[in-house]
Amino acid sequence: MGRWFRRSREHDGEAPRQPSPPGPILEITITKDGRTVATKEMGGVVAIGLQYFRYWEQYGATDERTLEVGSRYAQELMRDNKVDDAVTVYQQIVGWRSSALGPEHPDTLRSKHSLAFALWQRGSLAEAERIQRATYEARSRVLGESDEDTLISGNNLGWLLIELDRIGEAEPLLRRVADGMTRTLGKDDTNTLACQLKLAGIHHMQGRNDQAERAMRAVIKRMSRALGDTNPLTLQARSNLLVILLDSDRAAEAVDAAQVLAVDVGPVLGDTDETSLHARHSLARALGGVGRRAEAIRLLETTLPDSERGRGADHPATLHMRMLFAELLVEAGDRRAGREARAALAGWERVHGPGHPKTEQARAVLRRAR
Repeated sequence: MGRWFRRSREHDGEAPRQPSPPGPILEITITKDGRTVATKEMGGVVAIGLQYFRYWEQYGATDERTLEVGSRYAQELMRDNKVDDAVTVYQQIVGWRSSALGPEHPDTLRSKHSLAFALWQRGSLAEAERIQRATYEARSRVLGESDEDTLISGNNLGWLLIELDRIGEAEPLLRRVADGMTRTLGKDDTNTLACQLKLAGIHHMQGRNDQAERAMRAVIKRMSRALGDTNPLTLQARSNLLVILLDSDRAAEAVDAAQVLAVDVGPVLGDTDETSLHARHSLARALGGVGRRAEAIRLLETTLPDSERGRGADHPATLHMRMLFAELLVEAGDRRAGREARAALAGWERVHGPGHPKTEQARAVLRRAR
């Protein structure tokens, strides 16, 4: 079964609120022998972090100004890939808002939702699911089942259940959420379409490839009309369609679709974006499937370093890509195969341990490479 991928860390799926004011800019003065020799302006995560701690001292931890700046600080930490630090800040904010406003106040629930998302991105899936479920249930009581924030919490809970391999629980939940989003937000709203994308994925995960393909093509058609062919969500759906085609033994169709997608993805998202990497991985897999091994190898020679930069060397998607690269090199009789298989084996051992099926698979590829 091919791989689907997570959402980005750019946002947590919360409904848009009023635009954030511009972040603070700090002016750093460099002196030598009592004289100013240079000044430098600094913004971003450092400046917002310093503002957060300054507000904390000036107004107190539970003042709403402190809490709002703290939320922005945590968001910036997420964007800067400092997920552990973001979790810590969100935990502080949840605790303070619970004390000041109550555990089921809408603002407290907003912070709990964001904490669950940060835990999810860190890989703490069980803890994230527990907090997200409690947030969804509380929002259903406090805001109503048709409220936009409630539906978005349900959407994130459904995806967490998928990642925990609890597909039987995820499917009915996501169907309820998709119906609610259609009524509340409209059938062409981005959140509604994203939920429909997940439901198409569930068909595929359960081996119902014909249903998955029909559902995915219908979602892509609606996304293209409502959002455009090169909207990131449309590109993600087009990339996931490739997986369905590949898992249906239709590599020739997948090659054609992947080549068109690769042309559209690069200029929009860049070489290290998740959707771009996923599309190029699928194209390499499709090329290998139709016997165009040399082209697949050349593609992976550039895509694998991009995946290491964008995701990290031990990210599961990078390791899957390295495994494909090693297998193609083995088939081509390329002496690099052993090196790549050893790197994949070491990565799976670090991520999953020595007895995991992925580790065993890498071991088998290494034996073939010798």
